[in-house]
Amino acid sequence: MGLVTEYPLGFVLLCLLIGAIYAFILYFRDIRQGLKQMTHRVMLVFRFLAVSLIAFLLLGPMIKQSDKLVEKPIVILGIDNSRSIVLTSDSNYYKTQFPESIKLLVEALQQKCDVKTYSFGSNLSSGFDATFSGIKTDMSSFFNEVNTRFSNRNAAALVVASDGIYNEGTDPFYAARKITFPVYTIPLGDTLLKKDILIRKVMVNKSAYKGDQFPVEALIEMNKCAGAVTKLTLSQGSQLIETKEIRANSDHSIQKVAFMLEAKDLGVFKYSMKLSEIEGEGSKMNNYANFIVEILDARQKIALIVGSPHPDVMAVQKGLEGSSHFEIELLHVSDLPKTYDKYDLVILNQLPTVTNVADFVPLFKSKASLLIIIGSLTDINALNTLKPGLIINASKSSFLDSQPIFNEDFSLFTVDKKVIEAFKEFPPLQSPFGSYQFSPLTDVLFYQRIGNITTRTPLVMFTRVADKKVGFIAGENIWRWRISDYVRQSNHESFDLLIDKIAQYLSTKDDKSFFRIHLNNRISENEPVELEAEVFNASYELINEPDINITISDAENKTYPFVFGKTPNAYYLNAGLFPVGEYSYKASVKVGSELYQKSGKFFIEQVNIESSNLVADHNILFRIASSHDGEMIDKADIDKLADKILAREDIRSVSIYRQKMTDLIGNPWLFVMILALLAAEWVIRKREGM
Repeated sequence: MGLVTEYPLGFVLLCLLIGAIYAFILYFRDIRQGLKQMTHRVMLVFRFLAVSLIAFLLLGPMIKQSDKLVEKPIVILGIDNSRSIVLTSDSNYYKTQFPESIKLLVEALQQKCDVKTYSFGSNLSSGFDATFSGIKTDMSSFFNEVNTRFSNRNAAALVVASDGIYNEGTDPFYAARKITFPVYTIPLGDTLLKKDILIRKVMVNKSAYKGDQFPVEALIEMNKCAGAVTKLTLSQGSQLIETKEIRANSDHSIQKVAFMLEAKDLGVFKYSMKLSEIEGEGSKMNNYANFIVEILDARQKIALIVGSPHPDVMAVQKGLEGSSHFEIELLHVSDLPKTYDKYDLVILNQLPTVTNVADFVPLFKSKASLLIIIGSLTDINALNTLKPGLIINASKSSFLDSQPIFNEDFSLFTVDKKVIEAFKEFPPLQSPFGSYQFSPLTDVLFYQRIGNITTRTPLVMFTRVADKKVGFIAGENIWRWRISDYVRQSNHESFDLLIDKIAQYLSTKDDKSFFRIHLNNRISENEPVELEAEVFNASYELINEPDINITISDAENKTYPFVFGKTPNAYYLNAGLFPVGEYSYKASVKVGSELYQKSGKFFIEQVNIESSNLVADHNILFRIASSHDGEMIDKADIDKLADKILAREDIRSVSIYRQKMTDLIGNPWLFVMILALLAAEWVIRKREGM
């Protein structure tokens, strides 16, 4: 412990000198006025000490302390809390005896160690409540979180109790390689393949169009059921649509069963599939599956106009083809239509050029929305003459690498956080370098980052020219984004989703209603019900003064009333989690004397991924333990695990010495001392009549 300051030692002497000079000047005359020598000296010393201390505090002195912290060895206990654990024949053991065994293990380890207990499934949580309610299992996220939280701690061992089944995230064996301390595993579940029939997967488009027929395919798996017969029924509500008989032709049979449905009415419809039970079946939880299909009025027609082959064209086309909302037509610039009335959106790839700019005048005068992709083949001066809503003053050959930076204030449509994170890692586009002129009412989705500088120059933006929606992608080589997306997560989901969102916004006709509710009508059971709302006045200006009331009702007419919260210009409501089922809602808002109402329905979908595979994978648990100087312990020997861990020679407490700096100005005793010195001096002066 000691005092330190950033100033040289000579400044401390200067503080003493200042105190001495101040006290001498103050009391020099008093000694000639007959003041007692002892009294004079006491007051002089008091004033000297007080002034010197105050001057010393101006140097900002700190108290340097060394603390010894003894950290016990930490044992991390991770328990699989997903549904698959209790969907087997010994589910009663896991609900009653297993939690007690874990409790005794924790108590035994706490004699010498600090025990941190976590549950993992679809997410990670502290403690273990033995509900086994996780609808998914992501072991890799658990290992990543353990590595992050305990990488610089006295972590002695990790104990993982699981059935080894994972259905989300990466391979846990490779995720566990980052762990640098011993790992012990407790295998749960059953590795035996039991007699069972299940609906492994249902394949159907999320939407169809009125008057169309759409296929539904179910993947049926039958284990140890050779010769057995079951029936697969397809229903919509109480209406039976079709039944098909399925016979297992081997001990392990996988068959694809197809149905053809007709989209008769508009709306959102829930369908159910169910397999009839067979004798001796291990689990009946996986005998059924539900799916939801939205029947829409008509597809949006999109024309993709190109002047020459380019990988960007294929990237956009593939991104749109993944959605059933669009009907895409690829056109060459030499074969332009006379009118564009039948198109909801026209996409121009690196057009126009100086030779065909006049051919696009009818397009820019039409009501069709536009998405303009600007590249090295675009004649920017020719594009400027069409007054598209963005004027670029740039040299034809001047292009720079532009990284996409998301605009947090963008509000035209919602962009998923996963998509935003993905685009941070995407390669740059080749964007024209120059000055960009656009309306202040323009909505920018991505700004350009040039090198390490984030500019206010738009990379992807949306504006309006009269009543026409116009979007711009001011850069070439967006095909690299799609490839990068695949490299990162083995699919094109983030890129395709963004292209789909852009096309949906531009191609959708404006809603002229004064009250609008935005809600996803298909919600997984582990996701909260989130609604957004907008209210407009007679001038179509966003307002949010009046309250919006909404009532959500379930199939049994049980009601849940809510009031929307207010955002800067609109409304938002997080209604929380709802049980699986069908729900309807009615919302109302009063603007002046006008009462606006909206109604609709949504479905909470059950996630059955945990019941689709109940065969435990103990091999992966053995591999993880053996590669980390650990051991796989049978669940019957959990009581012996604590002894094995505590007997290790590397299980020991660690002493950590850390230095702490404390500001001396904040010391209350020093303040009291200065105050006491000044107060004592004042009392003496008054007593002496000074």
